[in-house]
Amino acid sequence: MKLSICIVGCGGYARIVLDDIYDMKDEFDFYFASRDVDKARRYCQDYGGAGYFGDYEKAAADPKVESLYYFTPHDLHLDNVRQAAGHGKHVLMEKPIARTVQEASEMAGTAREAGIKLMIAENYRFLNTVDRAKEIMGAADSDNPIGDLRMIEMVVEGHGSPGEWRANLERNGGGVFIDGGIHFVDIVLNIAGFPEIVHAIQPPQLYPAVEGEDGILATATLPGGVACVINYSRSIPVEGQFQAIKLTGTRGRIAFDPRESEFTIDTPGGSSVVQVPAVRRGVRGMVSEFRRSIEEDREPVMSAHEGTKDLAFVLAAYESMRTGESVRPALPAL
Repeated sequence: MKLSICIVGCGGYARIVLDDIYDMKDEFDFYFASRDVDKARRYCQDYGGAGYFGDYEKAAADPKVESLYYFTPHDLHLDNVRQAAGHGKHVLMEKPIARTVQEASEMAGTAREAGIKLMIAENYRFLNTVDRAKEIMGAADSDNPIGDLRMIEMVVEGHGSPGEWRANLERNGGGVFIDGGIHFVDIVLNIAGFPEIVHAIQPPQLYPAVEGEDGILATATLPGGVACVINYSRSIPVEGQFQAIKLTGTRGRIAFDPRESEFTIDTPGGSSVVQVPAVRRGVRGMVSEFRRSIEEDREPVMSAHEGTKDLAFVLAAYESMRTGESVRPALPAL
């Protein structure tokens, strides 16, 4: 099955994603929609699209378009799903699913009532490093060199102040944690499950123009007493990006940069390197899963429920930052 999909919102991040997927013409016909019709036309020309629109509503209403991939500010996500559902179009929505659990619940309900698929575009769910590490930890004892999981440690550092609507607390729903940090929350939940307790603190702000946090230190107690630490910052005052994940067990440790094609296993007997196929940040697998979920008429792997669990972790961290208290997040039921 080939799926027609319209890229809604032709901004900078849409171009990054398209650079990874534009050649998947055997799976997709690409359309483009922007409030600036000239921008939509340029994107269509640059990526060999099938058509373009200068209006989101016209894109949603066009019978040639079967699905919509929204690259829109977080405060528009609920209205975006309502728009798509009104025309019976499936939705791939950029993460986070929404700003609040209530918004996420309304989005899920709207999609369910309209009989459309709603998938969250969480590309880190489709990284081979994460999949292989999870597979090793879930293997039989003789094939699991690290033993039972005890701790997850993440350090993610970058440089650059969020701009435009991402600097606005109301539109973004928070600061950098709800936007980029939610990738790493999803890795935690994917590997170890929903947290029992979350505690977070905010370091002194480097970028005063950003209304939300520009860095956070979040800790969590996961099922089975597994400890988790996420140090996520976009405000390191030096250039470059750094992502490091450590999964420590009773017998060893797995360490990796999730974007790379290998990870290291350290045990008392020595170190080894495990190679995995490179996947271009997981975006290709993500959009293929969206297409297959429609073709097979099933919930996508990164469903609204999965996206809302990620959001609930982030919102618990925000509540902890505000109150100074540990928070027991509620597992959302959509």
